[in-house]
Amino acid sequence: MKKLDMKKLLLIGALAMMGHASIAQVHRCGTDEHFESLANQYPEAKAAKQKFDADYLNFRANYNPNDYKTAQQLGKKANPKFIIPVVVHVFHNNGSENITEAQINSEINFLNKSFRNLNSDTVNRRKGWFKPVANGPDSFWYDYKSLAADVEVEFRLAKKDPQGNCTNGIVRIATPLTSKGNDDLKKTSVWDTKRYFNMWVVRSINRGNSIGIAGYAQFPFGFGGGASTDGIMVIHNEFGNIGTSQPGQTPTVSTTTHEVGHWLGLYHPFQISTDSCGLDGDGVMDTPPTYFNPSSTEPLRNRCNNKSFNTCSSEKPDLPDMQEAYMDYFIGNCASNMFTLEQKARMHKVLTDIRKTLWSEENLRFTGVIDGPATCPPLAAFNTQTQVTCAKQKISFTDFSYGGTISTYEWTFEGGDPATFTGKTPPQITYNNPGKFDVTLKVTGPNGTSTTVLNDYITIQPELSQTPAAGAYYADWWYQNNWQEQGWTFTYDVPKNQFSRFPISYENNASMRLTRDPFNINSSIGNLFSLVSPSYDLSNFDTRYFEFYYAFAQGTLPTSIGGGNTTEELKVYTSIDCGKTWQTRTTIGSTAISTIGTGTAAVLANTIDFMPADKSKWKQVLISGASVPKAANVKFKIEFKYQGGNNFYLDNVRLGTTTGTNQVALAESINLKAQPNPFSQSSLITYELSTKEVVSISLFDITGKFLGNVFSGAQTAGTQAIEINRNQFNLSSGIYFIELNIGGKKLSHKVVVE
Repeated sequence: MKKLDMKKLLLIGALAMMGHASIAQVHRCGTDEHFESLANQYPEAKAAKQKFDADYLNFRANYNPNDYKTAQQLGKKANPKFIIPVVVHVFHNNGSENITEAQINSEINFLNKSFRNLNSDTVNRRKGWFKPVANGPDSFWYDYKSLAADVEVEFRLAKKDPQGNCTNGIVRIATPLTSKGNDDLKKTSVWDTKRYFNMWVVRSINRGNSIGIAGYAQFPFGFGGGASTDGIMVIHNEFGNIGTSQPGQTPTVSTTTHEVGHWLGLYHPFQISTDSCGLDGDGVMDTPPTYFNPSSTEPLRNRCNNKSFNTCSSEKPDLPDMQEAYMDYFIGNCASNMFTLEQKARMHKVLTDIRKTLWSEENLRFTGVIDGPATCPPLAAFNTQTQVTCAKQKISFTDFSYGGTISTYEWTFEGGDPATFTGKTPPQITYNNPGKFDVTLKVTGPNGTSTTVLNDYITIQPELSQTPAAGAYYADWWYQNNWQEQGWTFTYDVPKNQFSRFPISYENNASMRLTRDPFNINSSIGNLFSLVSPSYDLSNFDTRYFEFYYAFAQGTLPTSIGGGNTTEELKVYTSIDCGKTWQTRTTIGSTAISTIGTGTAAVLANTIDFMPADKSKWKQVLISGASVPKAANVKFKIEFKYQGGNNFYLDNVRLGTTTGTNQVALAESINLKAQPNPFSQSSLITYELSTKEVVSISLFDITGKFLGNVFSGAQTAGTQAIEINRNQFNLSSGIYFIELNIGGKKLSHKVVVE
């Protein structure tokens, strides 16, 4: 039998750039993908990583594991060698992702136990004899307990912010983008990354088109995408060990520990070599290489029962996979409970070579983590879920002030009723008049007072609803492009890629197009794009419908960013409280959202633009009956979730109040036309009747005002032609609607006077 001296195991081959295929698992780390993206964009980051790896090879030539053992490993408590100031940015949409201060503190506590080798599951570390080859002559001794390190790093929430004000080290930002965590979101709230270790907590993470990512870190090599992205991002239910956190895969949730390891320069055990058992592994020689199979759907390799081991090389017999390592993907009782001595050495080299400003005494005093801030007043903070609504609507406000004992709260609501309130929880505030209004909160405690003013925080729209004309188009962009004047608005999570008028349409000559975004895919994946209507008074209409047409090519993304079909969603909502709350009326997702079936290879791969060449490439969406509320203040919203597909087109957005009949289908069945259209003097309305019918044709302006009868009477079967003359109705340039009533079936058609 032989004892294996891991210090003598030599790294074979040069360190190569990392980059491995995705491995399906319950919770993924997105760090590799993040660095690959940055390295493609910033070559200096790639060069800095290669230089560090080369320097580390030279450093390791004189590495002695005894240099990294501490008194703590002899049962004595050692002081930390490195103290790191931390700020946690919590992005939330007033949901469960707005985690408590206690949950954040539980994560900081667990990090410190993990890095100080004080976690409770250290007893699960293994040692013993094994045979790498079942029938081979040799057995080898391994002892993971002896390799576990006290990293001598301690994390502390900052006590002073960058301006020297008191803080609890926690920043809360209310935003719907919490469901789309990425580097763009980081930049909206970041403290100087040379002075603070920034952690961002979100509801879900978008790295490319990947699903199920629990967290990702930015490696320390080079400046990456700029200092504003340096740190780690973690989903809320993998942060801490109480509250929304979800233990179960291991005795404790160690995702944040794993990501902090990356932030300090550690790799996955399979990082550098992805060829099933490469000897390079993570570049750290006291961690055995891990077999990596990119096509596998099972992340586990060896279990705690030691029944199965990998055989990698006659030169370097493999130890059992180190499930204990925080930097691997294993789950179970033995998993994720240690850093090794050489991992500690590598992290110390990062701290002394790259991140030395963070733990300097000057910075620890600047951030308040060693002597704390001077006596500070509490800090006022609040938010609301409703920042935009209509006059006469009520809004609720929530206080989350912090920083010590608070004895009084003083609220001021500009334009609100009541205009002031004293107390922690104000009543609902009514805003009676349109406009933009400030909200102010002043808090006072034994140590002083602070005041927070959010300027133009509340937007109140007019209460008045429009009364629609029967069947009229209200989102008009094909002629006068005046949909904004009529009160329609497009909204965007991130306004980088917007709808624009495009000269291809279901009918007429223009639609609105959302352009595919292949060069900005990381920041666009998961973003929502919406068209929101003005308010309509539908309380006096017994029949109501809302419809539109869209065209979309659902693409296939490259394997490097997730692969497979995209998962776009198209939803229609209604609101009866001026957009304060929305009710989903229909959802189209999965492959059903595509209007071109499987499409051509070039379109699916997004190498060419999709353009709907004819009506067969469009689909209708129609909601009617009880799905359209009979109410005095009805809004509609069309929402598209982008997931990396091709161009998306929107056209023929129509609100109808006379019948639930599909007006477009009816118009096509009678071959309804207005020619010319637009017209300067007159236009001929033509249509076909299959039987004798009583027909009336009425004319309305764009506001729904009745202008007169164009025709009324009985008509025989066959082709009909009725002229509408500009002078007869004294029409100025603009948009008008003709309404046909054919045997009780009504439909409208837009005509334009030049």
